[in-house]
Amino acid sequence: MKLKIILLLSLILMASKFYASDTLGFVSPVDHKVILTGNFMELRSNHFHSGIDIKSRRGVAGDVIKSVHDGYISRIRITSGSYGNALYIDHPNGYTSVYAHLDEFIPEISSYLEDIQYSLERFEVDIYLPDSLLSVVQGQEIGRMGNTGRSFGPHLHFEIRKTDSETPVNPELYGFGPQDSKPPVLQALYVYHIDDNDKVGQSDVKYFNPKKLGYELHLPEVSVSSDKVGLGLQMYDSMNGGSNKNGIYSYKLYVDDSLKYVWKADAFSFDDNRKINAFMDYGRYKKFSQKIYLLYQQKCSDFIESISPDNGIISLQEGDIKNIKIQVIDIRGNEVETQFRLSKKSSTAIISDESVMSCDHAYRKSSGVFDIDFEEGAFYSPQNLSIESSKQKALNQNCHTITVGNRSIPVSKRYKISCKIPSEYNDQWTIISRGSNGKYYDFGADTLGGKLTSEVDELGQFFVYKDKEPPSLEVINLQASMQSPWKIRIKDNLIPDGRLDDLSYRATVNGKWIRMRYDLKNDLLIFNDFERLGPGPYRFLLVATDNCGNKSTLNRLIQ
Repeated sequence: MKLKIILLLSLILMASKFYASDTLGFVSPVDHKVILTGNFMELRSNHFHSGIDIKSRRGVAGDVIKSVHDGYISRIRITSGSYGNALYIDHPNGYTSVYAHLDEFIPEISSYLEDIQYSLERFEVDIYLPDSLLSVVQGQEIGRMGNTGRSFGPHLHFEIRKTDSETPVNPELYGFGPQDSKPPVLQALYVYHIDDNDKVGQSDVKYFNPKKLGYELHLPEVSVSSDKVGLGLQMYDSMNGGSNKNGIYSYKLYVDDSLKYVWKADAFSFDDNRKINAFMDYGRYKKFSQKIYLLYQQKCSDFIESISPDNGIISLQEGDIKNIKIQVIDIRGNEVETQFRLSKKSSTAIISDESVMSCDHAYRKSSGVFDIDFEEGAFYSPQNLSIESSKQKALNQNCHTITVGNRSIPVSKRYKISCKIPSEYNDQWTIISRGSNGKYYDFGADTLGGKLTSEVDELGQFFVYKDKEPPSLEVINLQASMQSPWKIRIKDNLIPDGRLDDLSYRATVNGKWIRMRYDLKNDLLIFNDFERLGPGPYRFLLVATDNCGNKSTLNRLIQ
């Protein structure tokens, strides 16, 4: 009996290393069992996930959302994409809770928001409130779960941030999240061969033997020919009650029993968001959507404060045999590990050519009518880029075209593409790129120093394009009976890349601005504030403008 008690206490202490029991007095934001469809710092496209995604009770919108502590509404943010309808609540314990993708707010908040939107004549707003305006108490309903913004199913995106710094912290450390007894799952080991210029020359994949218990490779020894290697693991965390492949909480790399690399998903800064592209195997993520965590730090990445001077990179000499151990732990202390030997099979080092661009220098490259300017630190590791200009068709237009490397190489900061200003230049000229989905993305362009210049944040193929096509407007419903919301479908030939705004639009009825909600996922403008309209008939006017100044107008008498 005594032995059982000691064992139980040991397990509790072990789990407490990874899961904080001090909840700072928080309660759950939902009334039902918490099941996560996404966890903190799981890998997303160009960013870490800054919170947890809580599944709806029945898979539909409408679940009651409650304030997790006393406090006040400090911010209301309404966007067509991103967080959609979002509330921020500051609490007296020094933390802020964030509730995103809400379907609706309680009447007090909705009424205040509507008045602000009509006074500013804007649907998208970002409002910061004083602490005396909208107070809430713990457990009070603040809204309903929804699917607004960049959301692909009803859920609550929930965050905990430090109020003074706006640093997101892992909500599961403060009592949020489900109980879990399932350990992480390892899928494959990747071995990256690193050359004398600190550039990855090639990579090998090793799979675990399904016929053996635990995570053993088919062969216990991995032989390499390079002097330096980095390791990566394709893996995910599974949780009780859900089938989602969630992100990893923590891992450790040991070489000959010496801890060489460690990471834990406790907190991060939004300023470091883009560094995710050096934290994972960006190329395989872009090509195959595989999530491979790197167990080393690339030369020009400073995301993790390394515990060893080699940043997790393993150096080998001919005849060396290193014992490798990797431990992967979830936030509840469930752990898996893999062990193998790493050996150097020959003395042949991988040496790249002199055309490699170092990641700690600035470069200007020219091809045809184009100049390409990279700042120092534009890459996370040295690169050998092919840069070629040509003329190719985009959207049935013959365009000056520049190809800069390929999309599988990440950049850490924006770089400049510039070319001679077209002789017939006007504001319709821009720089565009074709995405893997076949759609064209607009990066915008300005005139600078006698050149047409754009700042872009990815490699690939870019076109100098004259956009002459205005947005399209299609009436779905403009019934005078007002039995259902008015809806207009709005589309454009180009998609803003994220730095540019979405389509701008202005709708009026009898000359007065009306609030039309922009449902970006479905390309819809929606209006149902019918109580704000006087008696008919109604002269409805909608003007939509794209990022190149092309304008469309819809003028309709509703009676």
